[in-house]
Amino acid sequence: MRLAFAIVSFFPWGGLQRDCLRLARAAADAGHEVTIFTARTRGELPSGVDIRVLPVRAFTNHGRNRRFAHALAGEAGAFDRVIGFDKMPGLDVLYCADLCFADRKHGFWSKLNPRDRAMLALEAACFSQGSRTRVLVLAERQVAGYRRAWGTSAERIMLLPPPIEAARRHPEFRRDGTRQRMRANLGLGAGTLVWLAVGGWPHTKGFDRIVAALPAVAQALLLVCGVDARSRAGADLIREARRSGVADRVQLLGSREDVPQLMAAADLLVHPARTETTGTVILEAIINGLPGVVTEECGFSSHVRNADGGIVIPAPFTSRKLIDALQRATELSRREAWSRNAAAHGANPELYSGIDKALAVIVDAA
Repeated sequence: MRLAFAIVSFFPWGGLQRDCLRLARAAADAGHEVTIFTARTRGELPSGVDIRVLPVRAFTNHGRNRRFAHALAGEAGAFDRVIGFDKMPGLDVLYCADLCFADRKHGFWSKLNPRDRAMLALEAACFSQGSRTRVLVLAERQVAGYRRAWGTSAERIMLLPPPIEAARRHPEFRRDGTRQRMRANLGLGAGTLVWLAVGGWPHTKGFDRIVAALPAVAQALLLVCGVDARSRAGADLIREARRSGVADRVQLLGSREDVPQLMAAADLLVHPARTETTGTVILEAIINGLPGVVTEECGFSSHVRNADGGIVIPAPFTSRKLIDALQRATELSRREAWSRNAAAHGANPELYSGIDKALAVIVDAA
């Protein structure tokens, strides 16, 4: 089959972008011809994949999405399937990593807002009852939201298993010397309590919440992977750390590929996100035996609860709840039990089957 993958923005470090690339490579390995269409790229593009940039110009993100969809329509006739990673008309399959836009609270003025109208129109193209697009989602609450807002038929929505890469699972790193080497490379003392935060959007991921909680746990040090100290977001985070008197206990590591090794070096994943469809890093921590303190707003927080691999902070969030959880997690024996439970949970092969299941739906979609 000739498959067209459509994603508005393509860059190496995004979770949705990684899923798109993995799915494209899985399809190519299965003998299909794959082209990835995008409106803009950043960073070094992967080799061995046909990536085409459609010339789209717009002053706003929603304008870019709409014009990209129009440009894609001119290419779609040459393909057997069109698979989107953003909402747009004309898709055979949508790989959806977003929560429902129409299901959020919108005020009266949103009906007059061009962005809101554009976003709703793009969403309707995939989810309204007149659409024939099959939808792949990653979390239960996505199903509920879209069906509530659009009345989408149950048979058009499929909940995928997690699309985690099995190659990123290395619980043995905590006991084969990798942990000690990474801690030495990072200048971490043997007795230092290390919190790890991973992500590129500090406010959404709640990194400011972690910094605010640091004064309550004097022995803890925070490593932040995904935020560069020279970036605006990094400067803002360091400024908050200075105001809290903990700047000497916060290290911004920038973007890194050795996340499993960093997870081995850490004692606790801290992920108090404000909202997350999934929170892939939560499950990556679990499969690597790293316990977590996470918020209930993250779709994959259920894995922490099911594995008994840490603490899930119930909604609504308060700083007191986070501090209480982090103080409970200072107890070594508790963290060791969570780590064992998490690593055992990570042995379930179903956790790694999302990409294969998605490809099966794409090939079967008619």
